[in-house]
Amino acid sequence: MGAGSAIQDEGLIPKPSDWGPEIDIAGFVFLDLASSFKPPAALTQFLEAGEPPVYIGFGSIVVDDPDKFTTMIFEAIEMAGVRALVSKGWGGLGSEGNTPDNVYMLENTPHDWLFPRVSAVVHHGGAGTTAIGLKCGKPTMIVPFFGDQPFWGAMVAKAGAGAKEPIPYKHLSAERLAEGIKQCLSPEAKSNAEKLARDIELEGDGAKNAVDSFHRRLPLQGKNSMRCSIIQDRVAVWEFKQAHLLQLCALAAEILVQRRKLKWQQLRLVRHKEWNDFEGPGEPLTGGGAALLNSAGGIVKGVGGTPIRWAKTLKKREKKQERRKSSSVPRTSGNETTPKSSKDHSRKISRPGTPPSTENKGEHGMEKHLLNGPALEQGDRLALEKSSSLSRNENGVPVGPVLSVEHGDQDDIRDSEGSLDNLAQEIAVDAGIGLAQSGEALARVPMDLSLAIAQGFHNAPRLYGDTTVRTPLRITGIHSGLRAAGEELVFGIYDGVTGLFLQPYRGARENGALGLVQGVGKGVGGFVLKDLAAIFGPFAYTMKGVHKEMVKGKQPTQFIRRARMAQGYQDARALDEEGRMREGAKVEKAWGVVREILEEQREVKGEGVRANVRFRREKRRLVKEGKFESVGNAAVALEEWRREKRLKGLR
Repeated sequence: MGAGSAIQDEGLIPKPSDWGPEIDIAGFVFLDLASSFKPPAALTQFLEAGEPPVYIGFGSIVVDDPDKFTTMIFEAIEMAGVRALVSKGWGGLGSEGNTPDNVYMLENTPHDWLFPRVSAVVHHGGAGTTAIGLKCGKPTMIVPFFGDQPFWGAMVAKAGAGAKEPIPYKHLSAERLAEGIKQCLSPEAKSNAEKLARDIELEGDGAKNAVDSFHRRLPLQGKNSMRCSIIQDRVAVWEFKQAHLLQLCALAAEILVQRRKLKWQQLRLVRHKEWNDFEGPGEPLTGGGAALLNSAGGIVKGVGGTPIRWAKTLKKREKKQERRKSSSVPRTSGNETTPKSSKDHSRKISRPGTPPSTENKGEHGMEKHLLNGPALEQGDRLALEKSSSLSRNENGVPVGPVLSVEHGDQDDIRDSEGSLDNLAQEIAVDAGIGLAQSGEALARVPMDLSLAIAQGFHNAPRLYGDTTVRTPLRITGIHSGLRAAGEELVFGIYDGVTGLFLQPYRGARENGALGLVQGVGKGVGGFVLKDLAAIFGPFAYTMKGVHKEMVKGKQPTQFIRRARMAQGYQDARALDEEGRMREGAKVEKAWGVVREILEEQREVKGEGVRANVRFRREKRRLVKEGKFESVGNAAVALEEWRREKRLKGLR
């Protein structure tokens, strides 16, 4: 489970017992609007004319009959015998000329300015309004309409910080509103509201607490550290393929590429955390049925959606014809009549793969560097050339395709090129899309069905409380698919066989004789289900890996790579001369350590299998101890390894 922060006050809503230590209570978040607010003179005079009034307002809530609702509010104010500020809000409350003398109709007024000047607040129970009212220590009555408003009303009532219960809008009457106002003005309600205000003050700034909680939970140490291995105060965005433990920030990678220490192809984007958002169905029967149903739906949707696409195409053509007719109407300017010709439609079009116009003099320095720099490899050069047709932000980072048309739209352009003039061709294209979608859904049936069955058998032991079920590997391509297939085959059989002995032992140790019997049942069930998962899994996971590999081109990986390259260039440009010298020296020194580690690894491989296994075991130990979190630590670990190696050689 991921860590998080709850934006609420623990004094009002205690942390639930089933929330773990990874969840922090940050407190409420407030805006400072009071400092820039200048109240109208009439409002100031009303506030100074008597006892602090009661605030009544419902924000953006719109009621069916605002006049009737306003009359009810005025009656309740009279019954309660109080002065009141009534916010007009979006509901348009207020009666022209009939407002009592003890009532002031408010326009939009910041709550953080207003609430310290009132005696109690009555509102709809929005989270923000509830929070600022309690921060100001004001007893609160909530009239909920929908959403989370009943919840906040119940929490305030439970804390005794106002009315004894929330009154839903549909059940509100003048009598109940008046009674709620009186309850808010009781000494007990005032005391409880002031206590909550002190709790909120002690919690501090909720926004700051939430940000601190976020940073505190970031993995900045250990195996999944987000830090760059060389420049420790920067986030790693690249991983060196030859040394998986070397993570590089954009700046470090840029310096190494500039100095020809490595090539862009030797780097891949780093993923600090892998999230497997769906681990498959809970058991194979419903999983397989759902897979067949989804596949059938995909097949029908592809072909069945063709008439809808035809209808949209015909409708689009009708609109284009109407635009053509309207564009052919002569334009009159003074006494002259000028026909509107196609020459009047000047267009600027930039499409992917086309070079920029010669009129565009402003070539980005980043583009010159990345396209012409000696360190760029052919694959990434081609990718960046494609990105020349992307629009960029002020930092030169590509943000999306450019298509600037001064007159007309893309459909008109396509018409002018003659690509969609043929109705039969358009209909054929739409039919082809439908057939392709149905064909793809049909081709995926073996993969989807086998995957659902394999995952169902894998997860089924959880239904009877087997806690030894392994978390499946996230499949992103052919390599991870083959790895997942191998793990399912090996561990499925291993866990199934060993479970026959381990499950009864664990059950007996935890729950005695009853646990022993339950363990025997879990062991036998696991032996059947896990072995079946081991049978179906290899084929299913391999197919899934192949499919993921085929659709990789649809992923934004190349775009992200280009963005990271651009980021490195911008980071390097932002350094002054002293900074470039300092960071360059740091990267050069670190790269020397990396080269030594790679050289040591090559030597060990040449010494045979046993030496290689020992090296890998030692490497895993050093990683666990955090010796490879930075290049500096790695240098120390390398020296320890060499010292131990020399000692063993002397023996």
